[in-house]
Amino acid sequence: MEKKKVLVIGGGAAGMTSALEMAERGIEVILVEKETEIGGRAATYCCKATDECNRCAACLVLQQRDQVMQNPNIRIYTNAQVKEIGKKGSGFSVKIVYDDKPVSLESQAVILATGFDPYDLSKRNEFAYGQEKNVVSGQELEQAIKEKGSIAAAYGDDIKKIGFIQCVGSRDLSIGNGYCSRVCCMYAARLAKVIRKDMPDAEIDIFYMDFQSFGKGFGEYKENIQKTDHVKLIRAIPSKIYGFPYDRLTVRYTDSFSGTQCEDKYDLIVLSLAITPTEGSRQLAEQLGVNTDSYGFMAGEECSVKTSQRGVFLAGVCQGPKDIPQTIGHAKAAAGEAYLYLCG
Repeated sequence: MEKKKVLVIGGGAAGMTSALEMAERGIEVILVEKETEIGGRAATYCCKATDECNRCAACLVLQQRDQVMQNPNIRIYTNAQVKEIGKKGSGFSVKIVYDDKPVSLESQAVILATGFDPYDLSKRNEFAYGQEKNVVSGQELEQAIKEKGSIAAAYGDDIKKIGFIQCVGSRDLSIGNGYCSRVCCMYAARLAKVIRKDMPDAEIDIFYMDFQSFGKGFGEYKENIQKTDHVKLIRAIPSKIYGFPYDRLTVRYTDSFSGTQCEDKYDLIVLSLAITPTEGSRQLAEQLGVNTDSYGFMAGEECSVKTSQRGVFLAGVCQGPKDIPQTIGHAKAAAGEAYLYLCG
């Protein structure tokens, strides 16, 4: 009897998790990834261990990547773009472009694991991104630390004061993004802890709207970075960053507690960007008959992994913001529902 097939679109943490779960249950998996390698954005993240593991789960993604590549039940297409997808009888047909060649595929179920895009900073100019060299995104900081080994090696020994700015593109009704991206507070806190170990004398400030404590133990972690790591939390949303006419980055903000207008100078500014739906995800949802929410994320039905289209399931951040452990858990649930659909 011919094996049942599932098509997984997206090769990040969610896609790899779903693919492994299905393959281990004997389902043939077709994994389609638009980038040159599987692993997704999380594969570029640095390890955030200091004297102990800080449970960022970035290492799990690299372990998954090796397992997926070695699994005989998973066929991987990288450098692949989905051009058309839709129902065909009781299953689905998809046309992809793989290494500039058209390929037609069929499956009995589809798991959407298209991940996210960081907020497009070209839409905002008040933070001087692209104009001042030491204004970087959180992901750029991650990659620099991973490639160079430390923040000092990446940006120089003259970095003495670092500021994180939270909620860039999140919780902002003026641009239509009223949702919280959930992961940014813990993300910045972990990076601040890494920086503190590397640069014990540096000043580290985090500008925040309010700290969101998703996940077990976050309150204790927040208290620890303030008392032990001497990270200063400033409740304010900066209105402008500029360099000229100074030799350092100047951040202008209004302190939310005192109402005082302030300016502070920094050597490095790190922007925590909103999680947004991937480019093309709405078109993919339309082709499959899957609903989306008001922000463009794919909408679940009944439970968060099922969709309005029978046989199509959601895994990970395409359904809404999640950290790596939450993404892995969600993807396992998607695989479980997909398996019940195929074999139940």
